[in-house]
Amino acid sequence: MVARLGLTLSCGLVGLLLAGVARADGPEPLSQSLDPQAIYGGTDVVTCGWPTAVTMEGACSATLVHPQVVIYAAHCGSQYQQVIMGETLNVPKRKLAVDFCKTYQGGQSGTDFAFCKLKEPVLDVPIVPILMGCETELLKPGQEVTIVGFGNADNGPYGTKREVVTTINGIQNDEASIGGNGKDSCQGDSGGPVYIQVSDGTWRVFGITSYGGTCGTGGFYSMMHKGMPWFESESGIDLTPCHNADGSWQPGFDCKGFPSAPGVGGGAWPEGCGGGPVGGFSATCGAPFDPAPDMTPPTVTITQPLDKQEFMGEGIQVPVTIIAQDVGWGMKEVRLTINGKEINGGTDNFPPYEFPLSFPNGGYCIGAIAVDLADNMATATPVCIGVNSPPPEPPEPQTTGDESSSSGAEASTGDDSDTPTTSASATSGDPMDDTTTDPSAGSGNPTSTLPSTGGADEDDSGCGCRSGHAPKDSLLALAGLGLLGLARRRR
Repeated sequence: MVARLGLTLSCGLVGLLLAGVARADGPEPLSQSLDPQAIYGGTDVVTCGWPTAVTMEGACSATLVHPQVVIYAAHCGSQYQQVIMGETLNVPKRKLAVDFCKTYQGGQSGTDFAFCKLKEPVLDVPIVPILMGCETELLKPGQEVTIVGFGNADNGPYGTKREVVTTINGIQNDEASIGGNGKDSCQGDSGGPVYIQVSDGTWRVFGITSYGGTCGTGGFYSMMHKGMPWFESESGIDLTPCHNADGSWQPGFDCKGFPSAPGVGGGAWPEGCGGGPVGGFSATCGAPFDPAPDMTPPTVTITQPLDKQEFMGEGIQVPVTIIAQDVGWGMKEVRLTINGKEINGGTDNFPPYEFPLSFPNGGYCIGAIAVDLADNMATATPVCIGVNSPPPEPPEPQTTGDESSSSGAEASTGDDSDTPTTSASATSGDPMDDTTTDPSAGSGNPTSTLPSTGGADEDDSGCGCRSGHAPKDSLLALAGLGLLGLARRRR
C-alpha cells in the first residue's frame, strides 16, 4: 500500500512532491527520495470495492463514515473543495462538493483528526460504520485488518485505490501500530481507512493513517473512536448509529444493514455500489434495536422566519429553519412547501433542516412536512410572510395529495426536464401576466442556488487536481409560483 505523509498532485505531474509532515513526536519525515515503484504488498481494489475509501483531491486518502461526513488526518490540512470517489484519480466516479473542513487543534500522535462536511449527502453508498464501544476490544496484537488508500505502491502508480491485509502490532498512547514485513501504507495514504471485521461478520472502520518510517516497515494510526466527541460536536451529526459518542450501547433504527463484504465489490457506481450482502440489526455490544411498531408521528416546527414577519428591501434573503424530531424509529426527511405545494428538491434528510431562499415581492405561506422512518407524517403550522407586501392569511388545512410518495430524497441535479411544474394557489402579491393560466401568490420568484448533489462530475477525465471552478448551479421551476432555485445550506 502507501505511506502516511500527504502528497500534493498537479495536472500532468511527472514526479510526486512530498507535502505532509510527520507528527512532531513521531519518526522523522522520510528523507530518502520517493521510489515511484516504491502499497506495499497490496493489490488493486476491484470496481466498487471499499467504496467508502475516498481521496481528498489526490493529496490524501479519507473515509466516508456518514452520508455527509468524511474523516481524514489533520496533517493533510483543511483547504479542500472536493472529495473524489472511485478506484482511480484518472477516472473519478464522483466528485463531492465540500461545505467545510476542520482539523483537530494541536492534533499529534493519536489525535491526527480531521473531517469534511459535504454540501449534499451521499445516500446510495453503503456506509461501513465506525468501530465503537465493546467492539474496540478487537484492537489487539495479531488482529487482522485491511488498510486502503490511493498512495504510493510497489506494484503500480500513485492514485489507484489499493488494499493490503496485515495485522495490528499493538496499541499504545491512543494510537495503533499496524503492518510491517512488506505490508504497509505509504505516501498519499495519509488520512485513509483501516477496516476490521467484527463478530457478526460485518465490517467497521477505525484507523486514520497518520505516520511511519520507510514504506513497508509498518506505521502508526489514530483511531476514530478516540475522537468521536470532537467529530460529533464539531460536525453536528450523529456518526454512531449503534452507540453514544462515549461508546455506550444505544442502538437506533439505523443500527442495521452494515456491509459484510465491502471489499468484494457489488453493483455499479451509478447505483452507489450497493447490492452486496449486509447484516441485520446489530447486537455486537448489547440487545439489538427492537423494531416495535412506531405509530407516533414526528413533531415539526418552523422556527425561522416568524409568522406574519414582513421583509422590506431589495434582494430579500429569507433563511427557513425547521426543527423536526421523532421519539420512535427516528427521522427520515423534512419536505418544504410554499403556498401549500411541495417543491421538487426541497427535501432535507439530515438536521439541521435549513432552506435559504430569496423571495420577490409578494406574500408567501411556508410549510413543512416531516416523515419518520415508519413513514408517519406530520405537518408544521404554516408561517406566512410578506416581502414588501403584507403577509397573507394561512391557507385552510388540506391534504398534500398522495402522501405515500416522496417528493424526492435528493436535490435536483440541474436537469429541468425532470422538474415538475405544479402551480400554487394564489394568496397575495402582484398579479401574473394575463397569459398565465393559473396566477400564483407572490408573483415573483423565490430563488437560491442549489449546490451540486455529489453525483458524477461531467468532466470525469480530470487528473484529480483541485478544481478551480465552482459547482454547477441547479435550477428548479415551479410554474405560477416561479421558484427558480432552492438550496440546503449546511453549517
